[in-house]
Amino acid sequence: MNPIRNIHMAHRAPARLAGLALAFVTAGGTHAATVNLSALDALGASSFNTAGNWNPSGAPVAGNDYVVSILRLRTPAATGDFTFAGSSLTIATSAGNMTFKGNSSAVITVPNLILSGGLIDHLNAFDQVFTLAGNLTVTGTGSRLSATQGPIVVTAPIAGTGELTIIANLGTTFAAANTFTGNLVVNGAFTLADTGSLVFDIGANGVNNSVSGTGPATFNGTFTIDLADAGNTVGNSWTLVNVGTLTETFGAAFTVAGFTENEGIWTSASGTYQFSEASGVLTRISGDSDGDGLPDTWEYANFGAGNLTEGASGDFDLDFSTNLAEYLAGTNPANANSYPDTDGDGLGDGWELFYFNNSLAQTAAGDPDGDFNSNAVEFAAGTDPGFAGSYPDTEDGFGDGLNDGWEIHYFGSIAAGIPSADPDGDLVPNLDEFTAGTDPTDQLSSPDSDMDGLADGWEVHYFALPGESLATVIAKQSATDDPDGDSFTNGMEFAAKTDPTSASSYPTSVAYWRFEERTTGVVPVGDNSGGNQANTVLDSSGLGNHMMTWRDYTSPTYSTNLPFATVPLTGATNTASLAFARDGGNLFITDNVYTTGAVPLNSQVFSAFTIEASFNTTATNVWQVVIGKSGNPIGGQPPFSLKIRATDNKLLAGMVDGSGTAREAVSLRSITTGSWYSAAVTASATELKLWLKAAGDANYVLEATLPINGAFYNYAGVNAPWVIGLGKWNGADADPFGGNIDEVRISPKVLAPSEFLIPVTSNDSDGDGLDDTWEQANFGGLAQTASGDFDGDGTSNLVEYLLGLSPANGSSFFKGSLSGNTLTWPAAAGLGFTVQRSTTLGSWENVGTVNTTGTSGTWTDTNPPSGKVFYRVVLNTN
Repeated sequence: MNPIRNIHMAHRAPARLAGLALAFVTAGGTHAATVNLSALDALGASSFNTAGNWNPSGAPVAGNDYVVSILRLRTPAATGDFTFAGSSLTIATSAGNMTFKGNSSAVITVPNLILSGGLIDHLNAFDQVFTLAGNLTVTGTGSRLSATQGPIVVTAPIAGTGELTIIANLGTTFAAANTFTGNLVVNGAFTLADTGSLVFDIGANGVNNSVSGTGPATFNGTFTIDLADAGNTVGNSWTLVNVGTLTETFGAAFTVAGFTENEGIWTSASGTYQFSEASGVLTRISGDSDGDGLPDTWEYANFGAGNLTEGASGDFDLDFSTNLAEYLAGTNPANANSYPDTDGDGLGDGWELFYFNNSLAQTAAGDPDGDFNSNAVEFAAGTDPGFAGSYPDTEDGFGDGLNDGWEIHYFGSIAAGIPSADPDGDLVPNLDEFTAGTDPTDQLSSPDSDMDGLADGWEVHYFALPGESLATVIAKQSATDDPDGDSFTNGMEFAAKTDPTSASSYPTSVAYWRFEERTTGVVPVGDNSGGNQANTVLDSSGLGNHMMTWRDYTSPTYSTNLPFATVPLTGATNTASLAFARDGGNLFITDNVYTTGAVPLNSQVFSAFTIEASFNTTATNVWQVVIGKSGNPIGGQPPFSLKIRATDNKLLAGMVDGSGTAREAVSLRSITTGSWYSAAVTASATELKLWLKAAGDANYVLEATLPINGAFYNYAGVNAPWVIGLGKWNGADADPFGGNIDEVRISPKVLAPSEFLIPVTSNDSDGDGLDDTWEQANFGGLAQTASGDFDGDGTSNLVEYLLGLSPANGSSFFKGSLSGNTLTWPAAAGLGFTVQRSTTLGSWENVGTVNTTGTSGTWTDTNPPSGKVFYRVVLNTN
């Protein structure tokens, strides 16, 4: 048992809320009296329009004033709009609240609602809007509006001078012309609608009401600024919006009444007051006669006496920062070396905004165009940091044609980069390598001047004789030649980085389809002949044997139903499989993907092979093909197929051997639905073997061995496509697959079981439960343990391995979520989890077990205890 991470989320079952009724009774009659709520409204009950819990008793009527203090008044649960009948309703003290609990989006009207330290709360459904109409007055401190379980829209005009706090992030909107002049504290999502307004009462220097808090605030309406008591002292200022803590947005409809706007600066009609959206501050200025947001005296001082023509959006010193930005930052608009730098990275804000799409996210050390020059270097040189073709070239003051950063990167200094030199001996000078974007210090990385698909340096490395010119060397071989006679062309050996002059050096796999292009959606219709490879199932072997689907109605779907989260042999993360919909009645629309005629795999003649695939079928007692090669060299048997037999659901590996004889190796076990299997078929010159690993198998099981005469039949129609999810025998569709297929690989030799994608022999030399390849890839060695936490994110290395997470990335860790009574957490196929529950965090009880088949686990508590309850999920690793 391995505790992953506690989901310490307090959960209170709605049907089991404990109520506390506190009596609060005052004397008085039922008319022209103050009436108090004497007990909280229980779930499903309401005193809003009934006698309910009022004392003195009776439904609310005009002439009475109603008060809710330390209790809860619920609005009616019935569908519809409701109006409060009393003369006034006061929600008083920090414990008093009115809760919206209707059964639909509703308008609740209170003609005279007084919020005096109390709470108005939306506790209904997330998709329902609570509209508060009538009139609202805020007095005292501590009053709150909380959009806890749904948005609140206040169409009631708000008056008063008390403090009002917005809480909860489902959204509170003010939609009326308000006269409220108290402080507004935004600690939840808030919007001032374009029909709404806020009034700011300006007093002596710094004295005013304001909007503050830590939440997101959107202002689409109007600010009305009362300047009657502001005084007339230049330099006085008032913070209306605290932008230092709020996340504020001023929308396109935002206005300041009686002010004109220029790039977020609002200037009064007199030209003596300015409000800045960027700072949230109102300032008394000396005067701005042209209303451009720049005080006249500042313009005169920087642009010359009487000069008001430069404007806020101009850039007088051409440093990419507008005059207005320089004014706000206090920099010199007439000096290009003085510029705003609000993030302190040494890069001018205007320069960053110009080149990085209105963002200041870049750093001085960044190199977004990958030209080996940092942003700081490009800023100083005046080059474009977003275009690799623009770079500093300062050699001898005139430039030598080589990018300075490129020279420093490869040679350590600008002087060491000589355009005509050839330090890697590929017969290509540095200048040509720079132009081609290749590595001048690596012989195998060089241009392809004859455009034959082989790098010139690669051809020099394997085929050059001393003293030969580059032209002579590259003329010797083409991409389709096979100088070592191993049946792999130069093009294939170049892509696989193997030796084209040695028959014992050849690609370990000629095709490997992982289906990692997406995790959802259908495979786009594509053309893998070279022009549209983004729309294909890609071959990760590097040999270009991509696949495509014919039309949208034959497209399989990407799925997160997986056989394993991490490929054991390689340590690669597995994120997707392909889901195939079987249609036996109309094969023309059955899902499948296949290679087209342009790929080299179609004409590959194998002297030996290993073909692997993982699959999970949803169908029984029907013929199904996982992968096959099209064609029909002899009756009844294609060149190769891995298929499930209809009569007994046995797995068959079928082929035509080198003698032209049909062969079939048949599994001992039958395939069942809903479970992942991994199969491997090996063929040498003399033997065909079928290996199978079921979900409960620790290792592959050799299911069948069959003598053959040659691993592949080299017949006239050998150049035919390979198909996944469908048989295509002699041009006719057959035997479609239903279910999921993943990790399909073809290798040009007989692999040992330890070399299969899911090795038979252990690849865990230190016995810590972690695959050695995975440890090497993520930790650079085998020193880490299963219980260790390399990235310190609270998830052990073993759990990260089993779930396919990244153990070297602190932001990749196990985390679950709770929605209602349902827990959800990341998982992987074939894992077992135990769900535990506690009401005290002192002891835990087992309440559920989950065996996962995909990338997530879920569990619902059908009988949660009353009050708070905590859950945690434990991964079973024993």
